[in-house]
Amino acid sequence: MPPPPRDRGHRRPLLLLATLAVCVSGGFAVHWATRPVSHGECVVAYSRITGDGITRPSARELDELVRRAYEKAIRDGRCERPRPRWREWLD
Repeated sequence: MPPPPRDRGHRRPLLLLATLAVCVSGGFAVHWATRPVSHGECVVAYSRITGDGITRPSARELDELVRRAYEKAIRDGRCERPRPRWREWLD
């Protein structure tokens, strides 16, 4: 008596799920490795004296001031430029 035919239909969803998991994890790995990351220590400080009648800057304004100071520090050579992680692997 020949063996009964194998039903492979139950493996299709599992194969699809495994393929999806591999693609998503590969996408995360590529994103993680190619995202620009600052290297080394770069301290950027901002101070401001306020008095009566002077309004304090908002959080958004402070973030913008710090971002500008950081970009200026990079231009002046005081901080390293951000670069993708994978470049460290080749150094």
